[in-house]
Amino acid sequence: MGWKEKDGLRYVVFENLEQSQKVNHCFTSRLGGVSQGVYSGLNLSFTRGEDRALVEKNYHILCDALGFQYDSFVLSHQTHTTNIRVVTEKDRGMGLSKASEIKDTDALITNVKGIQLTVFGADCVPVFLLDTQKDAIGMVHAGWRGTANGIVKKTVEKMQEVYGTEPKDILAGIGPSIGQCCFQVDDPVVSLFQGNLDFAHEVIQNDPAEAGKYKIDLWKTNQKLLMQAGVPYENIEISKICTMCHTDLFYSHRVMGDARGNMAGIMVLK
Repeated sequence: MGWKEKDGLRYVVFENLEQSQKVNHCFTSRLGGVSQGVYSGLNLSFTRGEDRALVEKNYHILCDALGFQYDSFVLSHQTHTTNIRVVTEKDRGMGLSKASEIKDTDALITNVKGIQLTVFGADCVPVFLLDTQKDAIGMVHAGWRGTANGIVKKTVEKMQEVYGTEPKDILAGIGPSIGQCCFQVDDPVVSLFQGNLDFAHEVIQNDPAEAGKYKIDLWKTNQKLLMQAGVPYENIEISKICTMCHTDLFYSHRVMGDARGNMAGIMVLK
């Protein structure tokens, strides 16, 4: 994982994906852009209440800096599901240059070159997936619900079904999101993790600062889910950057509530 900066934008990339030379990708920070007020910076979400024209301008800034194509993004309306969309050529532009969004979908996969799969986050975990042999990609929005319900594992399985992906050929990146240092939860969330995940005891710890509260490691949870799906440990890169700890660089739902922008994780096959 490394930081890059270009034309006033700062963004995160993964070394394993960079070295593959098969994709262009990034996870944006909030730095740069023309958003104002509570959205200040590079807000890339149309669902936060900001003037659409300003968000569109941010996309143009991003395209100019990083070489993305404005008419080739695919955005979905994320609702913490485990729904996965197989993106084809007819979806190109969905949510940006085409007005309609893909509804109730938290993971996107494609094997079409030039389509920029995009997921949003402001504490939720963005996961990047690249099948280096079949030339297919996946982008996953894994909030705590999606994580507990195994969305990353289900996305790998969907890539196996649709593209014939071998999990051993996948390179994965787990992007900036809320760390265990800050992700405090109570019993109902813990119960969901314990009920769904056989390794829950490895990713949950008691919060020493407050009785009856717990801290969950979403990064390790998604890493272990990827490994259960057959992705090798050494193929998984974790940014280890907590969005809640760094609100100078990122929007954070836990800190800012609903009055904020969103970062974006973007990946496209070359």
